[in-house]
Amino acid sequence: MNKSFLFLNVIICLSVAVNIQNDQKFLEPEKKKVIHIQLQERETKVQDKQDFYKLVAMNQDKLSDSSFAQTQQSGPEYMRMHNYKNIQYTADLGIGQPGNTFKVVLDTGSANLWIDSNRCQEEGCMRHKQYNHEDSHSFLPLNQELNVEFGSGDLKGVVNADTVYFGEVTLPRQNLAEITSENGAIFRDLDFDGILGLAYPKMAPKNFNPVFDNLMDQRVLERNQFSFYFAKDANDIAHSEFTLGGYNPAHVDGDIHYHDVIDKYYWMIKADNILVDNKDIGLCHGSCRLIVDTGTSIMSGPFDDLGTLLRTLNVKSHCHEINTLPTITFKIDDVDYTLEPEEYVKPTNFDAAQLTEVNEGDDLQALIEVNNWDCIAAFMPLDIQQPQGPAWILGDVFLRKYYSIYDRDNDQVGFAKAKK
Repeated sequence: MNKSFLFLNVIICLSVAVNIQNDQKFLEPEKKKVIHIQLQERETKVQDKQDFYKLVAMNQDKLSDSSFAQTQQSGPEYMRMHNYKNIQYTADLGIGQPGNTFKVVLDTGSANLWIDSNRCQEEGCMRHKQYNHEDSHSFLPLNQELNVEFGSGDLKGVVNADTVYFGEVTLPRQNLAEITSENGAIFRDLDFDGILGLAYPKMAPKNFNPVFDNLMDQRVLERNQFSFYFAKDANDIAHSEFTLGGYNPAHVDGDIHYHDVIDKYYWMIKADNILVDNKDIGLCHGSCRLIVDTGTSIMSGPFDDLGTLLRTLNVKSHCHEINTLPTITFKIDDVDYTLEPEEYVKPTNFDAAQLTEVNEGDDLQALIEVNNWDCIAAFMPLDIQQPQGPAWILGDVFLRKYYSIYDRDNDQVGFAKAKK
């Protein structure tokens, strides 16, 4: 399995999409400006989220047994995204013409641009908006087949090219994979039409130019950076944001710490250690590899090490006393990034009842007791093969707390505490 497209991957995290008005003008090369793109809310089913958490819980059950072992530059562009049910974040991407927009997951864990196509007649494809290249005057046939496995399904497609409108930047002859077949409940049930990969081009097939690399080639950005702010509230429709060409200081609380990318495939950095209540329980053997992945809703770790962590946490037995659970700290270049129990514990149940979303400021413990919920830790066992693995994935559970900056000029990932 090519784990490039990790786990989106297990779960693609979600959102409503950016709505680009037909009368908006596209960014003029000689102007430097910051552009905010507003959102409109869309509905999705709570059951989808519950089924996802059941999947996570079932995988965690495998680890519960103690015997288990295994031209000119423009300024930064701010694209607002909507956080819907903390499951999926998307932005709008125009293809063929500006108003022909598709909701795409912005995924730092993959490198290709996938779009649902009318060539796919399966049920999962038919539920989404489908791209029809016959409607585009800028379509360029390349006819290169592409098959990819994700942690949550697999996709088959044909690579062609068309003009893409990303925010207010126009990208002619952008490679894209038209989906011809898809397999996996995540693709079928959640509210997005495609995946826009933001990982390094080394992950993409030969001669496939990723979207951000196309932007770099055209020299349209002030800096070859992009960044993410993910709103913490499940029903916050106004604040999740993607920035092209830099970062937004308004969402940064305190210092930004930058960490070198150690493998230009994923956005992979090195951790000195992973601590539980500031104690070393043997999760890192000298050091750990961390993959920063906006396309993964929760987090993941190697089977053996995650088993050690989950048995130490024992979240299920402490569901009604969450405040007694330990903190989890990722120590990176001597900088501590800590998650509190209420940030890594997720409520769930197993009787198909609807779940109430937990917003920032809500009393998670009180909600669990009133609703008689069960609990899981927001981790999924996942073994990433060498040479990139073994590695842990820092998904949106981590990235909602820490603003993230992805710097291709210096090959670094920056983190700062996020500010609403």
